Amino acid sequence: NRSRQAVITNELIEIISGAEAL
Repeated sequence: NRSRQAVITNELIEIISGAEAL
């Protein structure tokens, strides 16, 4: 579960970073 949580967190960070880039 923890590894899956880390993957989801990384995806959220990438999405947020992409949104901030805009």
